[in-house]
Amino acid sequence: MNPARRLLLSALLLPACAERRGFDRGHGEAAEHFDALDPTARDAAARAVGEGLLRGTGAYRLQPGDRIEVLYHTDNQRLRPYRLSIGDEIEFDFAFDRSLNRQMVVRPDGMVSLPGQGEVRALGQAPAALSAAVAQRYREVARDPVVTVIVRRFTTPVDDLAEVVRNGAEGRARTALVRPDGLLDLPLVQGMRAAGQTLDELRQDLDAAYARAVGGVRVSARLSAIAANQIFVFGEVRTAGAIPAPTPRTLLQTVAAAGGPLPTGAMDQVRVLYFDAAGRPRLRQVNLTRVLTELALEEDMVVPPNATVYVPPTTVARVGRWVDQVIRQIFLFNGTSVSFNYGNSFRFPN
Repeated sequence: MNPARRLLLSALLLPACAERRGFDRGHGEAAEHFDALDPTARDAAARAVGEGLLRGTGAYRLQPGDRIEVLYHTDNQRLRPYRLSIGDEIEFDFAFDRSLNRQMVVRPDGMVSLPGQGEVRALGQAPAALSAAVAQRYREVARDPVVTVIVRRFTTPVDDLAEVVRNGAEGRARTALVRPDGLLDLPLVQGMRAAGQTLDELRQDLDAAYARAVGGVRVSARLSAIAANQIFVFGEVRTAGAIPAPTPRTLLQTVAAAGGPLPTGAMDQVRVLYFDAAGRPRLRQVNLTRVLTELALEEDMVVPPNATVYVPPTTVARVGRWVDQVIRQIFLFNGTSVSFNYGNSFRFPN
């Protein structure tokens, strides 16, 4: 037999070195093969894929750059009284002598000056408590003095929330951006962990934070804008590169969004490098051929943000490229030509 023919046939007859069984594994973990799952676990994995698409943002985990709209709902009967802070602008209304009326700012030492009655501590006082304390000061000069303290301007982190809390405005909303470090800043709640959380988990954390801070406030949250989420696809696809993914997509949908596989693509060995909810890297191999022909949805997955998808070449494609890159060079070195078309047929030198 011609030496070139023997070499090429031996290459084609080599057993495929790539494992075609679908699996998922983390760093340092044993691979969990999908075909080894019991029927109950297989059905649960298949349902998780469908539910991940149907739930949409319910299953979506926040990431830096996402914009969140938080809607505040208040219960005035459960709200804690606001306490004055340094820099707050307050107005005293003396019902018994309007000539004493004036506006003041709580000084850095926490005090304010009263007309003809020296100083009184305002820092940390509820407006009603300060009103009673000031009225007590004027009992020497007036019978049953009535004094009202009105807060005109807030200067604490509660500024943005004060109108909602104190006026009982239902349905007031604030928007915030998840910072590059994954934290979220809202009135009274600074540096709340958001990245990696679902919207429902974030809402629960915010409810707990506002219950501690002011009481009587609950929130609802929605995604008003999703960051430029991308999935990176390369290998044997028609359009390799970063694929925008504004909504949840399965692996099969992601490959389709990249133009679909080339004839040389091994759809039974598609790999995904992604990160789980705890930020740990994981590798998944999916037999998309089974997904398409046998509805093996337990192998497919909703691709997380910023995952990397690789469609490897088939065995025939690998052999063909080996011929092009190695055997051709050998024969060229010896002054002999050989050509190989791994998509259609072989041609050997006579």
